[in-house]
This record gives sequence, structure tokens and C-alpha cells, in this order.
Amino acid sequence: MVKKIIILLAAVFLLAACGQNETKQENSGESAEVHPLEVNLKVPDHANIHEKVSLTAEVSYGGEAVEDADEVKFEIWKEGEKEESKMIEAKHEKDGQYTIEHTFDENGVFFVQSHVTAKNQHNMPKKQIVIGELHKDGASTGENEETANHTHEHSQGSVDIQLELPENVKANTETLIQTKIQAENAPLLNANVRYEIWKDGSDKHDWVDAAGDEKGTYEAKYTFSSSGTYQIQVHVNNDEGLHEHVTKKVTVQK
Repeated sequence: MVKKIIILLAAVFLLAACGQNETKQENSGESAEVHPLEVNLKVPDHANIHEKVSLTAEVSYGGEAVEDADEVKFEIWKEGEKEESKMIEAKHEKDGQYTIEHTFDENGVFFVQSHVTAKNQHNMPKKQIVIGELHKDGASTGENEETANHTHEHSQGSVDIQLELPENVKANTETLIQTKIQAENAPLLNANVRYEIWKDGSDKHDWVDAAGDEKGTYEAKYTFSSSGTYQIQVHVNNDEGLHEHVTKKVTVQK
């Protein structure tokens, strides 16, 4: 009888030990799950010189806001002047949002890159902002050009930009805008291409990002709100210091 009791007690202890071990393994598996560090960098497309601009990095991990990041900094530089960039530390505002305010003292194309360290990970997204009205540079912008074909000698070699539009463009109808870009007779890939669109006599300028393919063709769709004469200026730049822009006039029909 005593032996049976001892055997039963031993079995109970053995089962309890196995259960604890399985629980530890399950908990260990849960704690080992790793999520990517997400950073949503918010930078306006355009701002005026001497205007105070808010730059924000929204940081999240596993769908939850990160309010205790190890480090969040914003690196800012003018196109072609990366070696003279400024690094500014950001403070947490609320809900995983880290913000700074910055004033740009000159016109041009600038880059803003956030450096975020949290949860043993690092994420550094980058965006572009245009300061001032680049199309007002005069002849260098080709503001009065009616042709979309443009070739320019640059440090990367000969850059050919061909801005193409449908023959008939109508108001309140989605229009496909295409730009074919080549550098040294080869497709220019991974460039940042944006369209600046405005109606003659209007101060309102719309900015549209274009998506590129493996053939060096960059496309975007835009709907003209009314008939009249518009200017479309394509801005092309990349991390190697290229910055070109070509303007084409288009008549939008009713």
C-alpha cells in the first residue's frame, strides 16, 4: 500500500514538472517574437524660405506607439551637400511622435532623414522637401519652353528627359503623365521624380510623386480641375547629386 502511494506521488510530481516546463517553453516562444521597427516620416512636400516647418517621425513597434525610443534624430542637408548635413535631436511629444521645428534659410531641394533607434533596431527613412519656387529661376528652369525634350550635360553624363502627355487633355478627367529619363544612353533608375503643376496666373502649385519602372519611365496620374493653360514641371534628382527640371505647357480642354 505504501509503495502504491509513493508511486502515485512521484507520478503527480513528474506531471507537474512537465507542465511547468511546457509553460516556460511557451512563454519563451512568445517573448522571442520580434516585430519590425516602423517609422512613418512626415515631411511636407514644399515650404517657403524662412518658414518654420514641423518634421515628425511616428515610431511604432508591433502596432503600438513607441514612447521610449533610445534615440531619434533628424539629419537635414541640401541636395549635393550631404557632407554639410545638420543633425538635430528630437523629443517625444505624444503617441510615439517625435517632432522638431526647422527653418530653411535658402531656396532649393533638401533631404530630411530620421535616425531612429529603439527595441534594439535602427530605422532611417528619408524624404525630400522643396524650399521656395524653383520654377522662378528664369531661363535655367525652361519655364517658357513648350517642348518636353531636354538634354543636359551633368556630372553623371548626358541626361535626356522626355516629358510626355496625351494629345487631348480634358478637365475633370484623370490624365497619365509620363517621363522617360536616360543617363549616358541608359535608363536612369531609382531617381526621385516629382511633377509640379500649376495653372497660368495661379499661385497654387500641386506636387505629385511619380513611380518608376525598370525602363526608366516615371508615371503619375493627375486630374485638372478646370480648363485653361497649365505648366507641368518635372523635377528629377537622385542621391548622386543630380537635379534637373523640364517644363511643358499644356492646354486643358473642357
